[in-house]
Amino acid sequence: MSWTKAEFETKLFRIRTLMDRKDIKVLSISDAINFLWLTGGRPYIGITSPKACAEILITQDNVYLLSNNIEAQRLIQEELNGLPIEVVEFPWWEPKGRQTSLDEISRGKKVFIDTDLGEELTQLRWDLLPEEQKRYMETGICASKILEKVAFSVKPGDTEIEVSRMIKKISAEYDFYPFVNLVASDERAYKYRHPLPTEKPIEKYVLLAVSGHKYGLMTSLTRLVCFGEIPEDLRERHQAVLKVDVAFIDATKPGRKVKDIFEEGKKAYKEVGFGNEWHYHHQGGMAGYNSREFRATSYSDVTVAVNQAYAWNPSIAGTKSEDTILITEDGAEIITKTLEYPLTEIEFRGVSMLRPDILVR
Repeated sequence: MSWTKAEFETKLFRIRTLMDRKDIKVLSISDAINFLWLTGGRPYIGITSPKACAEILITQDNVYLLSNNIEAQRLIQEELNGLPIEVVEFPWWEPKGRQTSLDEISRGKKVFIDTDLGEELTQLRWDLLPEEQKRYMETGICASKILEKVAFSVKPGDTEIEVSRMIKKISAEYDFYPFVNLVASDERAYKYRHPLPTEKPIEKYVLLAVSGHKYGLMTSLTRLVCFGEIPEDLRERHQAVLKVDVAFIDATKPGRKVKDIFEEGKKAYKEVGFGNEWHYHHQGGMAGYNSREFRATSYSDVTVAVNQAYAWNPSIAGTKSEDTILITEDGAEIITKTLEYPLTEIEFRGVSMLRPDILVR
């Protein structure tokens, strides 16, 4: 689906403003994420390819789709329909076809590539428009439905691979792409922070984590399931990690530096008795068209602003707490809202917050 002309032109204005500042006359949008963010069109054949299957060339006066003849008409008719983009098509079999077309458009001017601009360009994605926020909410609900359906369906004896297949199958029903699909049962949840699924069968406990997108907007969440009574050690660890998560979420307010939020999280780990656990996994960071536009550290000088998204994922061996949030004037709003999943009220540092509990089956 392509964005509305208004959304496309708002983003185009951001890009051209940057081009003016950098004295760039021609810019090629060839990164798949940037292509999708700008147009809404699916810019890939292989979904995992970082490079788009065509380019959007931007000058101060025109916008072009530069594409070989295999992709050009499909893209303009099905992916970019209605957007004011001129097609420049070249034969796929001509080795100099792209360069010849590019030279005709650029007329001797230097052509810059989006990835060469690094964070200066990616920052243009961070301020989510109202349309994007609406799509993000829908994406978050889809992600929650998927993991909840899986959590209420898995059973002891299912292998992690089988659970992973279930996640993929249900995700397809929602047109959701689960790029990260982690499943850890029993002791594997304690041993590994990025547990790719294996043939190990579930015995008493399973951790489910997904990071994926719909409309290009990446949501991340983790849910936990226990079969039978929750062991006391696991309960203590989970309550502790939920408190750390509350500290991260509560601190994520407009005007706060990300590095200061990170320090608040580190202090929270210490306060709940697991001071070094943050060493073993990143704690999350800004979300959006990447699962993490950047990972937060003590050196992140970015200032939180309204209309940004974040996904924190504090973990203590055996457990993790993770949701995706949108920053509003009033603070954080959960995008990956729970639907039927059990919630527990967590109080920490004078703040009370409902967070997903361990589902007991």
